[in-house]
Amino acid sequence: MSENKKRKVIWRILTVIVFFVLCVTVFLFAYLFGIEEWKQFKPADIYQNMERSLVLLDDDGAEYACISSEQKRRYVSLDEIPQHVRDAFIAIEDARFYSHGGVDLVRIGGALLEDIKSGGIVQGASTISQQLVKVSTLTYNQTVSRKLAEIMMAFKLEREYTKDEILELYLNAVYFGNGAYGIEQAARAYFNCSASELTLAQGATLAGIIKAPSNYAPHINPENSQKRRNLVLEQMLAAGFISEAECSSAQEEQLTVAENSQSSYPYGYFTDTVIEQASEILGISKEDLLKKGYTIHTTLDVSLQESLEALYENDELFPENASDGTPVQSASVVLDAENSQIRALVGGREHESRFSFNRATDARRQPGSSIKPVLVYAPAVEYCGYSAASFILDEPVTIDGYSPSNAGNKYRGWVTMRTAVANSINVPAVKLLNEVGISRAKSYASKVGIQFDEKDNYLSLALGGFTRGVTPLELGASYMPFASGGYYKTPSCITEIYDKDGNKVYEDNSDSYAVLSSETSYIMSSMLGSCVSEGTAKKLKLENIPLSAKTGTSSYNDSSNRDAWVVAYNSDYIVTCWMGFDSTDDSHNMSGDVTGGSYPAALAAELFSKIYEQKIAPSFSIPSGVFSAQLDKKMLETYHKAILASSGTSDADRMTEYFTDSTLPDSTAEYKEIAVPDVTAKVSGNSVLISFEADPEMTYKILRDGVEIAVIKGESAVEYTDETPGTSYEIRVSPPAGVISMSGEDVSVVVTPN
Repeated sequence: MSENKKRKVIWRILTVIVFFVLCVTVFLFAYLFGIEEWKQFKPADIYQNMERSLVLLDDDGAEYACISSEQKRRYVSLDEIPQHVRDAFIAIEDARFYSHGGVDLVRIGGALLEDIKSGGIVQGASTISQQLVKVSTLTYNQTVSRKLAEIMMAFKLEREYTKDEILELYLNAVYFGNGAYGIEQAARAYFNCSASELTLAQGATLAGIIKAPSNYAPHINPENSQKRRNLVLEQMLAAGFISEAECSSAQEEQLTVAENSQSSYPYGYFTDTVIEQASEILGISKEDLLKKGYTIHTTLDVSLQESLEALYENDELFPENASDGTPVQSASVVLDAENSQIRALVGGREHESRFSFNRATDARRQPGSSIKPVLVYAPAVEYCGYSAASFILDEPVTIDGYSPSNAGNKYRGWVTMRTAVANSINVPAVKLLNEVGISRAKSYASKVGIQFDEKDNYLSLALGGFTRGVTPLELGASYMPFASGGYYKTPSCITEIYDKDGNKVYEDNSDSYAVLSSETSYIMSSMLGSCVSEGTAKKLKLENIPLSAKTGTSSYNDSSNRDAWVVAYNSDYIVTCWMGFDSTDDSHNMSGDVTGGSYPAALAAELFSKIYEQKIAPSFSIPSGVFSAQLDKKMLETYHKAILASSGTSDADRMTEYFTDSTLPDSTAEYKEIAVPDVTAKVSGNSVLISFEADPEMTYKILRDGVEIAVIKGESAVEYTDETPGTSYEIRVSPPAGVISMSGEDVSVVVTPN
């Protein structure tokens, strides 16, 4: 050995000795004189304080979102990380990890020699333990005190945690660029897989990134990333972790980096609702929920949610914007009809940011006629013995000073409850609420989630005149008893919650409970089916998709509307849709032709059509306590009561209706032949006395110019006072109901009052 080489060797040895002496001095100084950071340091805080993302699973148990307050992180245990991935990090970052006590003096000495040789700092010597302390506890200020604290903390960490525990914390803590913290998030961000699925080449790539993510991330600098990956593989080979063949194969592998296109906050309004509910369930803030590593099993149907959101992208399904460009807002909720789980939810036409105003859960609006089935008709059937064939007189009326009116001031006279429901007639609803009683009606509605103000004690409730209003979620859930056979359950979007350690901390064990008989439930669904087939919700009349529905509209003034609603359902789903402006005024209102039966019904129809593209839509099963009966329409119209059809009832005069055992008609139409009565008319002043030979058991209609003026039974004369003397009228005695034929023609008598 030359003299020059001997001097270099001696110099290096002396340098190492000096360094070791210096290290001992530094450790003694730090220990004796104290550095507050390491003295106060508690290794357990690394684990406890590490932010862990909130993981959300859909109704099939598949992950659909990973959300954090600031950092994207999914915590995974060490046994979920393949051995070759662990080895890659150890090989490149800390080859003697399992043999040193927190600080690698050998590596420090080697790094110092390289720095001396190069005349600058070219090698670092921080162990995995030191790096963990640095990224989880300390600032990145390059000061002597910070470095001393780091070293002492690393020693302290190693005394309290095993090597495997430290490695697990490290792999979950380090930053990989691209917004990804921890090995699991990095695997998903770069390769669209979980950490457990990483190949040797992929694991080596991730291990190479952490030194300088901006320089070695494959989506930023693929060439540098590949070079760094190959270096990691060579280090693994040198350490004996892999064979030459494995090294060569992995170095030749062409990596495909995942596109970073998935939203970090998908299905915004639904996700907002999940976080809100979970926060209430656990009694913690939303911020804490986002960083404590909870996993939440939700009720989300991803396909249904995406279908609903796609509809909200179609502007043609919504009314025109206001003149200043403000769009008509909307909210929709899809509930599972069996258990009231929220399957899809949209709370506005744009989700601007986390926890945006969610109209589906927070907007309280006047429900209009959409509340009638809940507040009026269901209680009338359940508590007061009404059937779909029960008659109600639709006429101008004043009750306790309240005078309701129908749309267009149109009144229909005697109508069945089915007709009143299908055509959303106001007066019958108010009359029935008065008969049911406001207190009893509110008691039922409260059982199905409808909230009332203490001021809500007026008959106008029947028409949706609420002080507070209802949310789309509340209104949709209130229809659950009609869809489920009489059962109700508070709507939810969460089934289970697990903490960061995999412990179940919540499970939705709440049961639905009966609030209506199955008989009432079916009869309500049958009547609401008439809304679709012949009433206000005809836009929901779809081929091979039987639906029941109720529309609702609240007016702003005589020519414009404030709110437009529809609730449509079958035994699978309940779909609720609301449309309107957030704030209604003279410049922000919907035209008078925008009703619940227009745009909201059309949107719901589109969604149901999508749902049943590939499957058969169900029909409601008739409960054992419900009986179908053939009624005689002539009798119905004549007597304003349900009378069973008989053999004499023509096919054209037959109709089917549904009853409970207690409401089944007890009379049958009787048809017989009778002779035409001899009719006479006597005029005195402006009065006409009509006389004929009547059958005492028969009912007769007296008509003036085809308009009914009297219906009499068992009487032989009727007097009519003419309002316009001097005018001629045709007076007819109509064949009585139940007559098969008469032995002649209807008799006409023309009279001219004096």
